[in-house]
Amino acid sequence: MSRLRGSAVVMTFGSLLLTLSVGHHVREIAVLSTQLGPMIALFLDGSLSLGLIYAGYWLRQRNLTATTEWSVGIWTIFGGLVGATIAGITLTVEVIEGRPLVEPQFRLLVSAGGGALVLFTAGYYAARQQTLNHRYETLFNNTIQITGLLRLDGSIIEINDTALEFGGLERDNVVNEQFDEISWWTHSEEVKKGIQDAIAQARDGGFVRYETEARGADGLRTIEVSVKPVTNENGKVIQLIVAGYDITDKQRQREHLRVLHRLMRHNMRNDLMKVNGWTQMAATAVSREERMSHANRVKNILDSWKK
Repeated sequence: MSRLRGSAVVMTFGSLLLTLSVGHHVREIAVLSTQLGPMIALFLDGSLSLGLIYAGYWLRQRNLTATTEWSVGIWTIFGGLVGATIAGITLTVEVIEGRPLVEPQFRLLVSAGGGALVLFTAGYYAARQQTLNHRYETLFNNTIQITGLLRLDGSIIEINDTALEFGGLERDNVVNEQFDEISWWTHSEEVKKGIQDAIAQARDGGFVRYETEARGADGLRTIEVSVKPVTNENGKVIQLIVAGYDITDKQRQREHLRVLHRLMRHNMRNDLMKVNGWTQMAATAVSREERMSHANRVKNILDSWKK
């Protein structure tokens, strides 16, 4: 399916209805003594047809996938068929009841055009919402971060797969529960209170980031937690986003570097003291052999730093 196929379907359907409408009302104008009625009828069902043609053109300008655009086209055709079917059923009932049919073609055209426009609108918004939901789920779950969406009272609206895997939890056991009551934080009252305070600050509009310990399926891990408010167009906080990044390995690496740095400083301090001592001894030595011996010791120490 090409990207424009859905919009082409909508425009083609609108053009078909417009052609039928113009043909029908031109014939009416030719046989009736008055032109006012057919002209008004042409304006009504013709406007619906032109609306469909414009809707197809408008749809072409949207940044929709080919599949999404095609689904809108299907909704439109279905709406036209449903509208025409309903009109056809009412006409059939009138025939069965023996009542005279008044402008059956006009009623069919209006019903088909109106039904198509209604379901075009419904189909577009349904497809757009589906696209947004898919994009949201993709962004939410395709991340190495623990991510959750909270209500203002701290209960969980949604949580991503990474968070569930980290804690060895099931989604049904987490959604709608209080975030600070999840097993990640309940191993320590201090940790739990830290989460509660962060949620309270974010609820008041603040952004919070800090490090804490969380209990996962593999034991305690160091997590960098952030809590951020989500506001509406008026700036009112309506939801909270929590995120956690496992920095245990990074912290261990930092600790390893600190130990290594401390060890290097200790060794270098000792070597410098030795260099200072041998240098002073070389400066006060009487014989050339003693000076060379002390100088060689200094050289050996300095050479060891290159290894």
